[in-house]
Amino acid sequence: METAGGGDLRRAAASGTVWQGAAYVGGKAVVAVSTVVLARLLAPEAFGVVALATVFISYADVVSDLGVAQAVIYRPGVAGVVRAATACSLLFGLFLSGGALLLAAPIATYFGDPQVAPLVRMLSVALLAGAAASVPQALLRRDLRFRTLGVLALAQALCTGGVAVVLALRGAGPTAIVTGSVVGACIYAGLAWTTCRARAAHTGARVRRSDLRLVLAYGLPVAGGMLLAKLVADIDYLVVGRQQGVEQLGLYTLAFRVPELIIINAFFVVSSVTFPLYARASGDPVRMRRGYLSSVRAQSVYGLCAGAGLAVLSPAVVPIVLGSQWRGAVVPMALLAIYAALRSLGAGTNDVYKAMGRPRIILVVASIRLAVLATVLVVVARWGIVAVAVAQVAAAAAFVVLMQGVAMRLLGLRTGELVRAVAPSLAAGSAVALTCGAVLLVPVGDAVHLAMAVPLAVGAAAAALHLTAPTFLPGNVALLRRRKVATT
Repeated sequence: METAGGGDLRRAAASGTVWQGAAYVGGKAVVAVSTVVLARLLAPEAFGVVALATVFISYADVVSDLGVAQAVIYRPGVAGVVRAATACSLLFGLFLSGGALLLAAPIATYFGDPQVAPLVRMLSVALLAGAAASVPQALLRRDLRFRTLGVLALAQALCTGGVAVVLALRGAGPTAIVTGSVVGACIYAGLAWTTCRARAAHTGARVRRSDLRLVLAYGLPVAGGMLLAKLVADIDYLVVGRQQGVEQLGLYTLAFRVPELIIINAFFVVSSVTFPLYARASGDPVRMRRGYLSSVRAQSVYGLCAGAGLAVLSPAVVPIVLGSQWRGAVVPMALLAIYAALRSLGAGTNDVYKAMGRPRIILVVASIRLAVLATVLVVVARWGIVAVAVAQVAAAAAFVVLMQGVAMRLLGLRTGELVRAVAPSLAAGSAVALTCGAVLLVPVGDAVHLAMAVPLAVGAAAAALHLTAPTFLPGNVALLRRRKVATT
């Protein structure tokens, strides 16, 4: 795949993923450390209260720019797009922030916990900061400036975690977590605007109606799809919080947090790279198909291996990482790790829909998924958080088939091509699961189990990949070293 200037988009994807991945690892390492520290400083109820406050705010956050920042990436050559997108994002961000202030008390009443209201009011500031940062962030993505984006993300993580831990040590309770999030969001927005000041300098010029129509025509379906996808992602929190209470929600939240940090968030990192690259290559179906299959293989290898390992090792991970008071999260974490692994098989489909100018597909698929998942979770939640996690696994398996089916039709892919792309990941994931299970049979402590399992599982995965896809690992290593290799 080539850019207009003749560069290799595959190499650009690898380079971007390295920078974004490095920032992700560094940032999530900070988040993981701060989460572990906070788990030992705060009770499960504190995490539950914060989860209730952030659920509704997070819905507004995903649409705070009306999706118009995505138009900056999809339509990079249209004059006035940046001005129009900036105006839309700032105005709608102000509207949503004001709405959060007004709705804080009703949200607290809904959940029956007065502690939620002040936390929602605080998070309204983070909501506005996110809207302000959306267009500068899109400009950096459009220009493939992933190193800069990585530095900004790492700075945000450090500020968020550092402030939260300091305030928790001073006895701030759930307010510590929320204050850290607000400070981190404001720091990120300020740095993003400073970084893009040369491009943003002209945004004060008059915004034309034609430019507004252009960005909204693309952005609104994207925003709608993102809102529904967020609701799909958080419907389990809503149902558990409503039917099982704050303590069980706290257990479920941290049970989900570990696979989210290790597996699911990695897909968002890759998506931040693949969407602008797919947009550049959207005029060449052959290159799109080749790039998509390469991305599916890489993401599924990581997702299935990490998910299988975490699922098997959860009895050792929970007491070592979170503490013995969180043992109730062991089974939910194992199931949610499998859920995250299944999601890796469908990762990247939404980027294809957007890059091909078909964001309405995201709306349709997310609507179907929401209707099915909400119905099932409301029924099964009465049996506890384990039943909710089982339902998540079943739904993820079904919708992988649907989402990949739609993507295959758009790209003109055959079933055999997709199967060959994911087959090595199935072999590697199975090897990891068997290896970790064998390690747990050794009569030693949890810490020793983890110390033994990680290197052995990595070795088992590498061996499985060598047998099923001999050029996968050397090819990707060579690509990262900027060597030309044959496509696997």
